[in-house]
Amino acid sequence: MSDRSLILDTLRRAPGVLLVEPGPDLVMQDELHDRARAERERRGLPGSQPYLGWHAQADGFDRFGALAGPQRVYFGGDRAAVARALSLLEPHGFAVLGGRSDTEVFVLRRDAAPDRAEPALADAWRVRLEVLGDERSGPVPLRDGEEPLLHELLTRPALRDLLAPAARALRLRDALTGTDLDSVLSPEGLDALHGSGEEASALVAHALEADHPRARAAATVLAELGRADSRVLNRWKDPAALRSARAAALEGRDVATYLDLVAAEGGDPVNAAVALAQDIGAAGGEQAQARVQEAAVRLVARFGGSTRVHALAALGDARVPLGLRVVIADHWTRTPVTVEGLRASWSSSPHRGSAAEPPPDAVEATASWPDAVDGVRAAAGLAPHPGFDPEHRLGRDTALELREAVLARHLDGLRAALARPGLSEPALAVLLELLHGAGALRPEEDLAPFARTWRKRLFVKPDTYTYAPPAVVTYAAALAASGAGAADRVVGSVLGDKRQWSLPVRLLLLGAVDRGRDADLEAEAELIPHAHGGAKGAQAAAHALSLVRSRLRGTPPVAAACASLLEAPERPPFVRRGFATAAVALAEGGSGLSAHLFRQGSARALDAALRVAGDADLPERARRRVLDLAEESGVPDHPGHARPVRVHADEVARLRAVREEVRAGLGD
Repeated sequence: MSDRSLILDTLRRAPGVLLVEPGPDLVMQDELHDRARAERERRGLPGSQPYLGWHAQADGFDRFGALAGPQRVYFGGDRAAVARALSLLEPHGFAVLGGRSDTEVFVLRRDAAPDRAEPALADAWRVRLEVLGDERSGPVPLRDGEEPLLHELLTRPALRDLLAPAARALRLRDALTGTDLDSVLSPEGLDALHGSGEEASALVAHALEADHPRARAAATVLAELGRADSRVLNRWKDPAALRSARAAALEGRDVATYLDLVAAEGGDPVNAAVALAQDIGAAGGEQAQARVQEAAVRLVARFGGSTRVHALAALGDARVPLGLRVVIADHWTRTPVTVEGLRASWSSSPHRGSAAEPPPDAVEATASWPDAVDGVRAAAGLAPHPGFDPEHRLGRDTALELREAVLARHLDGLRAALARPGLSEPALAVLLELLHGAGALRPEEDLAPFARTWRKRLFVKPDTYTYAPPAVVTYAAALAASGAGAADRVVGSVLGDKRQWSLPVRLLLLGAVDRGRDADLEAEAELIPHAHGGAKGAQAAAHALSLVRSRLRGTPPVAAACASLLEAPERPPFVRRGFATAAVALAEGGSGLSAHLFRQGSARALDAALRVAGDADLPERARRRVLDLAEESGVPDHPGHARPVRVHADEVARLRAVREEVRAGLGD
């Protein structure tokens, strides 16, 4: 029986817990928790029933079912019950780590029990040292008689490849002796540490702290190899430390340590960071941009911290050249910056104490930040900032959540960003959605530049994690809305595509563009099998069908989605869910063309769902189905889980009250 089969069989039989069966269909952690809730309901188990499992991306088994590394185990409910279930695996040769709090996952590792420091047991020692070197759980206690064996491992030339993990196991337990360090820091020991990564620095730093006679020579060896990290450099107390630190900083490593050493030597760390960034930029290379950004981040920290208050101080400091100010400005504007967002984060922060409002300097810095950023960019001859980084996923998600605020402040920057060459499809999809949803796309200035490049730049496989319609769909809809003759050519070309991945794009396009009544009648007939069949493209088809029927029946899109929900088959249940999801997306604002899924952490999506569910002009059965979606939101009851932005406590209270009002109105 393989490790995988043994573990699953044991956990299936564990009393008092529900095993969520792993499989390739569980891709993300949220899906695992959703499956657990569904399984509890299907089996008639209480809502408090503990459960455990893992998703495909966390699978730690090889293709033969052997546990090849740490297996993260996610859980919900009573942590002690889950720990008891996992403890049933320990007699079978597994170690259970982690799980020290309700938010820390458990970790399973294969374990062993070697009882002699001999080469014949080297494989067993490798397994055991993986467990002893894992810092989760505290680390795990040594067994009786195990510490002397670890000391002995350090002295055995035939087991030299175990020196680093054995020394780590002792170091983590403050059990390294001077004799141990003699072995570790000998020429042979340093050779053995060559491939041990961070552990070599950790051991040399420990030796420096203990003032071991071989420690400084070992630090020199690490520095010459470019592997001395901050732990070594801060303890070395040698003139060579500063040179080694700068060499590491030029590679983007331990920049903060280098600046600390500059300050300790009486130098100006801001000037040092500026010079470092300039040297990195001059050297060029694939990683130059990321390394310059790291230098900029560490430079800002020299102004007292890493908040926007400190970044604003750096923008106004004459020592910082204009180019580096642009880097700082861009880095601290990856997500939209608003005073409302600051207050929302503050209202739910566990560190705010009794203060009802953020500190005045934080409010002032946040309010003045967009103007400061655009001022820096203008001085550098650059266009205004779009208010977020279009290539940053959280930036895109947040911009869509706060679209009104972004559009109100950054319209010119959004248009300028759309014109940038080389943007990815997700970036273009969000920019097009923001501008088209606000009716702000200009035919000549914004759309015409894509006339020759749209197939290559816009009609590519969309990112399913981007909460905006595919770029080519928005582009075609915007062309059609502007009356451009090119719209028909773009629509015809997309609809004629035969690639499998483009099916959802083609289906959504049928609803996004009004091509006349006859075309809509044909589209309705084409969309129904896809929307009702539940196969690939079903969600896009449900959304498009709602839009097509809105035009054919002369009803608002949300009403058409609700009517289509009731006309859809009840089984499988996710078919009607697709129309409920479309109704929410259509109520959110913007273009109304995007409904990949109901965003459970989004206050915007919840607000839209509650407005649909509370609309007495819509069919009650459809409203109930939309309310079911709203009930999945974690915002009212777990506001700390709100994503992509925090929600102000007052808004959470309002949403909670509206939910209760809608529940009461529907008799729930």
